[in-house]
Amino acid sequence: MFKVVLKRGVARDLRKLSKKDKIRIYKAIERLEDPFLLDVRKIRGLEDTYAVRVGDFRIVFKVYFDKRIVLVTRIDRRERIYDRL
Repeated sequence: MFKVVLKRGVARDLRKLSKKDKIRIYKAIERLEDPFLLDVRKIRGLEDTYAVRVGDFRIVFKVYFDKRIVLVTRIDRRERIYDRL
């Protein structure tokens, strides 16, 4: 099991969302304690960085295997998220 940590800017990303979307995303974040049970995709060109799909949104996170930490770095819509990495 990994410890899930949210980066400071993620709270700002979450405030912009509707209540329904927030609930779906929080449930996905809770399941990141074991991130590789989800349909996770590696982001090409970034070391130990992955994304998981939640409807139209993507949760981008880094995995620190040695510390057993999942750091959620960004949450945004699919059409914007990859341009902002």
